[in-house]
Amino acid sequence: MSNSQIVRDFIAAWNENDIDKACDMMAEDIFYHNIPMAPVNGREAARAMLKGMGEMEAVNWELLAIAENGDAVLTERIDGFTFKGGKKIALPLMGIFRIRNGQIAEWKDYFDLGDFQRQMAG
Repeated sequence: MSNSQIVRDFIAAWNENDIDKACDMMAEDIFYHNIPMAPVNGREAARAMLKGMGEMEAVNWELLAIAENGDAVLTERIDGFTFKGGKKIALPLMGIFRIRNGQIAEWKDYFDLGDFQRQMAG
């Protein structure tokens, strides 16, 4: 399986709203950084952070572009979330994944924190 396909499968798990399935695709020692927020180390810490985002009714990550070079997979996405109660956000971002032994060993997403905060407050 290509590294790009691993990332596509990861995105598919998110779109199934299955955070546990997505987290199980991460390496035990993953480095996860949702820039500009603080980084997280380790699968279980990443799982706790992601589950701490709140209960979601639906997830729709739209993959606009994907590129692979060695162990790196770059994605341009719009990450959409519908939270319990109906609040919706759509966050444009650029992500990079590094794959090791068929698992996501590093995941960094770059996004506009102000945009995120405005959408969450609105």
